[in-house]
Amino acid sequence: MSSWSKEGKGGFGKDGAATDGDKPAEAAKPAEAKAEAKPEKKELKKPEGWEEKKKSGAKAWSDGARSDNPDKRTVLAPSGTGIGDGKVFHFLFGLKIHSPNDRRLFGEAREHINDDVEELRKVGYTCVVDEEAVHDDFTGAVYGTAEGVEGLVPAGVFWLAHGHDDGAIECSDGGAVQPADIDSDKVHAGLKLVVFAACYTGSCSRTWRAALGGGPLVVGWGRPVTIDRAVDFLTPKDESDTDLDDLLRRYLLTDTPVPAPLEIRHSPLASAAAAGRMGDLPKRLEGVVSILRAKQLAKKDDGGVDLDVPLGEKRWHRARVFLVDASEPFCEGELVLGVECDVGELSSVVNSQMLLSGIPANRYARATLVESEKEMPKIVTQGFLPLSRVRDMDVAALIFQACQYADTLEHRIFGGDSG
Repeated sequence: MSSWSKEGKGGFGKDGAATDGDKPAEAAKPAEAKAEAKPEKKELKKPEGWEEKKKSGAKAWSDGARSDNPDKRTVLAPSGTGIGDGKVFHFLFGLKIHSPNDRRLFGEAREHINDDVEELRKVGYTCVVDEEAVHDDFTGAVYGTAEGVEGLVPAGVFWLAHGHDDGAIECSDGGAVQPADIDSDKVHAGLKLVVFAACYTGSCSRTWRAALGGGPLVVGWGRPVTIDRAVDFLTPKDESDTDLDDLLRRYLLTDTPVPAPLEIRHSPLASAAAAGRMGDLPKRLEGVVSILRAKQLAKKDDGGVDLDVPLGEKRWHRARVFLVDASEPFCEGELVLGVECDVGELSSVVNSQMLLSGIPANRYARATLVESEKEMPKIVTQGFLPLSRVRDMDVAALIFQACQYADTLEHRIFGGDSG
C-alpha cells in the first residue's frame, strides 16, 4: 500500500542525522586553547506576512510580485451562443509547480478538459484555463472579480489539486485555500457549481457550500484517490452520471437547478465496531488467521482485533473483528462475532449504483452508513455471525467477504487501495 501522506518516520536523531552511540567522545581541548572567533550571525529581516498561516506558498522580496506565471492563464472567448451567454466557467489547476507527482497528474489530466472547454464555449460560455492557479484565482473566480472576465457571471469553478483532511485545497505555489478564507457575502449569486477534484473535499462539502453562501452545488471526493481515478473522473463514460462531463451537462448546459444542500434525514447509527469488545478473540482467531493468511496487527485497544487480509493481485484490506451482544428479535443477548471494514466518507460523487450494483447478493457482508468523524457519514461493510455456532471456515468467509466488498467499493469510488 502506498500513501500520499507527507509525514514520515525514520530511525534518526532529532536533527535528522543517524545516531552513533558507540563512537568515543573526542578528547577535551586544552583549557588554554583559544576559542576561534566566530563571525557575528546576522538575522535576516522577513517581509510582513511570512509568519502568517500561508495562503500563498511562495514569498517574494518585492511587494506585488506574483507567485504564479501569468502566461499559464488563458481566457477563451465563446465560439457560439446559447445558455452560457454572459457567463464564465473557470478550469483552475492548483497542482504544485515543483512536485514530480503533481506534474505527472497535471500531464495526464490537462488534455482531458479540452472537450469540456469546447462544449461550454459552443453554448456561449467564456472559459478560463489557469495551469498555475493560486489563492487569489479561486477567490476571484467565486466572487466574480477574476482578471480578464470582470462583469461576467461566474457559473462554475473546477479546481484540481491535493486536498487536506480539514477541507483545505492546495495551490500551485504551495499555499492553500480554506473554507474560512471565503467571505460569503462576496460570493457571486450566479455561482452554480464548484467541482473539487481534490481529496477529502467531499467529506467537507457542507462546510464548503456554507462558506460559498449556500447556493452552489459542491462536489468532491471523500477520501484520497489515485491518479488513475482522478483522470477517470475527467473522462466521459456512458455508465457514469457523476463525472465532470455529467455535472457540466446536467447543470450548465441546461437550466436544471442544483439540488438543495444535502440533508441527512436518517441519522446514521454509530459504528458497530465502536461498541465491540475483544474477549478471547486473539486465541479464537488463530485458525482463521491461518486460513486467510492474514496478518494480525498489534493490539490497539480492547475493542477488537485488527487483521490485514490479502485479497489477491497484490490487494488487501483491513478488517476490525469484534464481539458484541445481539439485540435483534429471536437472538437477544446472544454473543455475536462482527466484522467491519472502512470504505470512505459519503459524498456527492457516490450514488446508489456505485454502492449496490455488481455485488453478489448471496454473501455474508453488507454495505451500510455509520457515523463518521467528518460531517458526512462513512461507508463501511460489515457482517455478523453467532459465535457459538460457527466454524473457523465460516468466520474466514465472513471476514474475507467483508474485506472483498469494501475493497471493491473503495476501488470503484476512490480508485485506490487505502486499506
